Amino acid sequence: MWLPYLGPLLAAGIGGGVGYWLEIGFWPTLAVALICGFAPIVAYRLWKRLHHRR
Repeated sequence: MWLPYLGPLLAAGIGGGVGYWLEIGFWPTLAVALICGFAPIVAYRLWKRLHHRR
Protein backbone atom coordinates (compact mmCIF):
# COMPACT_ATOMS: atom_id res chain seq x y z
CA MET A 1 0.00 0.00 0.00
CA TRP A 2 3.04 2.30 0.25
CA LEU A 3 3.71 2.40 -3.50
CA PRO A 4 1.39 5.33 -4.42
CA TYR A 5 3.08 7.52 -1.82
CA LEU A 6 6.34 7.28 -3.73
CA GLY A 7 4.85 9.40 -6.54
CA PRO A 8 5.82 12.86 -5.26
CA LEU A 9 9.26 11.67 -4.21
CA LEU A 10 9.93 10.05 -7.58
CA ALA A 11 8.54 13.06 -9.43
CA ALA A 12 10.84 15.46 -7.62
CA GLY A 13 13.92 13.27 -7.81
CA ILE A 14 13.66 12.06 -11.38
CA GLY A 15 12.26 15.33 -12.77
CA GLY A 16 15.01 17.37 -11.16
CA GLY A 17 17.69 14.87 -12.12
CA VAL A 18 16.64 14.67 -15.75
CA GLY A 19 16.21 18.43 -15.98
CA TYR A 20 19.67 19.01 -14.57
CA TRP A 21 21.40 16.21 -16.50
CA LEU A 22 19.89 16.95 -19.92
CA GLU A 23 19.69 20.71 -19.36
CA ILE A 24 16.16 20.90 -20.74
CA GLY A 25 13.66 23.61 -20.05
CA PHE A 26 10.85 23.88 -17.55
CA TRP A 27 8.03 22.26 -19.54
CA PRO A 28 9.89 19.07 -20.54
CA THR A 29 11.11 18.73 -16.96
CA LEU A 30 7.55 19.16 -15.71
CA ALA A 31 6.31 16.52 -18.16
CA VAL A 32 8.95 14.03 -16.97
CA ALA A 33 8.07 14.78 -13.34
CA LEU A 34 4.35 14.25 -13.96
CA ILE A 35 4.91 10.95 -15.74
CA CYS A 36 7.24 9.68 -13.02
CA GLY A 37 4.91 10.96 -10.32
CA PHE A 38 1.88 9.10 -11.60
CA ALA A 39 3.72 5.91 -12.60
CA PRO A 40 3.70 4.35 -9.09
CA ILE A 41 -0.01 5.07 -8.70
CA VAL A 42 -0.84 3.44 -12.04
CA ALA A 43 1.44 0.49 -11.31
CA TYR A 44 -0.21 -0.03 -7.93
CA ARG A 45 -3.70 0.03 -9.43
CA LEU A 46 -2.71 -2.46 -12.13
CA TRP A 47 -1.07 -4.75 -9.58
CA LYS A 48 -4.16 -4.67 -7.33
CA ARG A 49 -6.45 -5.41 -10.27
CA LEU A 50 -4.35 -8.33 -11.47
CA HIS A 51 -3.82 -9.61 -7.94
CA HIS A 52 -7.55 -9.69 -7.16
CA ARG A 53 -8.42 -11.52 -10.37
CA ARG A 54 -6.71 -14.65 -9.13
